[in-house]
Amino acid sequence: MKTKELVLCAVFVALVAISSMITIPIGPVPITLQTPMVILTGALLGRRLGVITMVVYLIAGLIGAPVFAGGSGGIGSLTSPSFGFILGFIPLAYFSGLGNSGGKNTFTAILITLFGMVVLFTIGFLYFYFIMNVVLESPTGLAESIMVTVAPFIIKDLIVTVVVVLFAHTLVRRGITPQT
Repeated sequence: MKTKELVLCAVFVALVAISSMITIPIGPVPITLQTPMVILTGALLGRRLGVITMVVYLIAGLIGAPVFAGGSGGIGSLTSPSFGFILGFIPLAYFSGLGNSGGKNTFTAILITLFGMVVLFTIGFLYFYFIMNVVLESPTGLAESIMVTVAPFIIKDLIVTVVVVLFAHTLVRRGITPQT
């Protein structure tokens, strides 16, 4: 990796970490500003650097840096019901980078990034269901899991995805993009 790429990854890891500190606790899965920042990371850095950035963010949190929502971190985060969303940030950054690369039109970029959101929600939901039922032995049905992990966020994240992709496209059009 080039020095510029390392610096960009570090800056975006920091931005995602900062965005995780802004939380609205509404249950086991809080509302944070991480999702828009992950979309922006992929859109501006591209697929490869977006994924690398999210992997570094994940590793930093697992080794104990307080970068996850609410300032948490450490290996114990693996048992958090919301940790699946952190895992889902990796494919979200990939699809955001894919959708926003190669001069794709805005509509296509939004659709591909929305597919990344579907992947994020799927991983987050499945992880939540597994942790609640198997690890924490707190029986939670599929419908209840969807009501906790998807329903409160779906409209907000649909709007956020469109706004962030439009913002990223505006930055790229104006030549303000770190994409390498």
